[in-house]
Amino acid sequence: MNFHSDLNVRFADAAEIRRNLAYLCAPTDKLPVEAADEDLWISDGTDVTKFLSMQTPYMREPLNCLARRVYEAVIVVGPARSGKTKAMVEGWINYAVTQSPGDMLLIYSTKTKATDMSKVDLDRCFSATNKIKALRTGRKSDDNITSKQFKNGMILKLDSATETSLSASTYRYAGCTDYDRSDDSVGEEGSKFELMLMRVQNAKSSGMAMAESSPGRVVRHPKKPEELGVHEGQPCGGITRLYNQGDRRRFYWQCPDCDAWFMPHFEVLKWDEHKNPNEAAATAYCQCPRCTYRLEETEKAALNLNGRWFREGGIDQYGQIVEDESQIRKDKWATFWFEGVIAAYASWEKLVYRYLNAQEQFNSSGDEEALKSFLNVNIGRPYILQNRGNEIGAHELMERAQDNPYPRGIVPDGGRFLIMTIDVQGGKENSRFVVQAQVYGEGLQRWVIDRFEILIAPHRNDERLNPAVYAEDWDLLIEQVIKKTYPLADDSGRVMKPVITLCDSGGSGDKRGNKPTSVTELSYQFFNRLKGKGLSHLFRLVKGASRDMEQLVKESYPDKRSKHAHGEIPLLMLHTNRLKNRVVASYERAEFGARYFHLPSWTSRNWFDELTAEYIDEKGNWQKPDKARNESFDLCAYAEAGMHYKGGDEINWQNPPHWAAEWQFNSNVVDADQAAQFERKPKPRYNHSRGIFG
Repeated sequence: MNFHSDLNVRFADAAEIRRNLAYLCAPTDKLPVEAADEDLWISDGTDVTKFLSMQTPYMREPLNCLARRVYEAVIVVGPARSGKTKAMVEGWINYAVTQSPGDMLLIYSTKTKATDMSKVDLDRCFSATNKIKALRTGRKSDDNITSKQFKNGMILKLDSATETSLSASTYRYAGCTDYDRSDDSVGEEGSKFELMLMRVQNAKSSGMAMAESSPGRVVRHPKKPEELGVHEGQPCGGITRLYNQGDRRRFYWQCPDCDAWFMPHFEVLKWDEHKNPNEAAATAYCQCPRCTYRLEETEKAALNLNGRWFREGGIDQYGQIVEDESQIRKDKWATFWFEGVIAAYASWEKLVYRYLNAQEQFNSSGDEEALKSFLNVNIGRPYILQNRGNEIGAHELMERAQDNPYPRGIVPDGGRFLIMTIDVQGGKENSRFVVQAQVYGEGLQRWVIDRFEILIAPHRNDERLNPAVYAEDWDLLIEQVIKKTYPLADDSGRVMKPVITLCDSGGSGDKRGNKPTSVTELSYQFFNRLKGKGLSHLFRLVKGASRDMEQLVKESYPDKRSKHAHGEIPLLMLHTNRLKNRVVASYERAEFGARYFHLPSWTSRNWFDELTAEYIDEKGNWQKPDKARNESFDLCAYAEAGMHYKGGDEINWQNPPHWAAEWQFNSNVVDADQAAQFERKPKPRYNHSRGIFG
């Protein structure tokens, strides 16, 4: 610094400034992997740790492709917790900031996720990585949650996929992490990834778009294996569709015995058969599909280090490298796909254990959720739907019902317990209670024995009832549903009482101020009246919950959003997607066995149309077409929830609970000469003697 005595001012030295900032003009001299191995530190959940590409060698080529100008996009498909996000996000940022600066847009699944990554992972990374730290300006305005600016002029933006974030602005780099955790399209703008490509178009060959994710879309219409390319993924949306559009690279291991290259997908894992999944998983090993040579997990690190990526066509049917480039797929997109078998942080034992448990859950209940999660998250493969219920039409189900008829309104031989379900329809035009009676038997086989609607309110001069307006209309459910009994099929005169009644608490009502109303408040009032009558133990309100809920059925006690609920009303939150998968698994079963659905021959075509009205979207969720009726499907799902809530999935049929016992021992079966009792007597209150203080 030079001091001017006349002006009393200290001037900066331009030469010194140039020397201090010369590193900002340093030419690119390292590949992304080299830059990351040299200086990058990443968050490990509690602190920071040094990035070492040798721990995840399968990520070296995808990361280096981000710097190759012959590609306009890099796509990576793989399992969760495999190191792909750390390489493709922090590794890419490190390269861009320190080697090849340019404005970058990073898209996360939600704004909350973007905020969390900015506050935790990126802040820790930037503070611990010396070269990035040296390029931070230190100004608060240049380092906030959604935007970070560096001394070399580079700006990093973090956001979710919205029309605002993916329009108008220009970037050199655009990346999306956890691509399948949000929708493929952005509002009315179209494909999320195409919008990202448009944002980097002005950068020409120096621009790059990236997407990485574990698969999160289901395969609704799978192709036969012989119809697929060697490296091609099954047709579905999301990250898999992007992968299929590129050059389709898969990671290969070379067998130490026969020297052939093979793909380490989940099917190369083998294990000994045991009844106990823990014991079976402990025997897991990898087998070369060509010479059956056995590989132990201790060899995985060496196999990964020596492994290679090959484009589709790069390996022939004998496991040998193809040298003829005309036989190898070429594209402007470098796309990569690997499975959990090679993942550095996933053990083979855990993979096999989780698979066996998920498969057992599906076999025993028809619930595909655990199997889907395993294939998507642990293996990194799009899930092929096992149930084909959305392909079975109403006509086919009606024909099956005619082969095994049973009468309406009678508990069939083998029926052990009865569940009543109610779907509430509000509004002026078609308000009603839709009621269904379903019986479960040994092995959880089931029969629908009745379906009817409550339309008239006798207490209001036989006017049309409206459960969204009149609280007294709900009282009709007491005698007509909760206390309803059905005769047994043995002509003994005995009847069966319902073990529980489940009722929708969110049925639609009218519109007030252009906003839809619901029947929730009146349903809560009705439950409170049931408590005074000693009947609340026989009735539960239900509501669909978030698809992220882990439990199939969760009992909650709402206390904030309703003036009629203060933590004393039990509300069953339902994972409707999984429950409907169970219903479909039961009625698609053609042969008699556990959870077999005895379809009702006595009902009309409309019932079967309602049962098959919904379809599965590309995320594996059930959707109802506009104006379609689906009451049968909903009521069957409610019954499945009631069965699970009562403990039906855990019943030991050699020693069942009293409410699921054979008729002569069943507590809900009432003899012909007796009147059915429903009310629960209040517990006696004891008057305790007063103490010395009164």
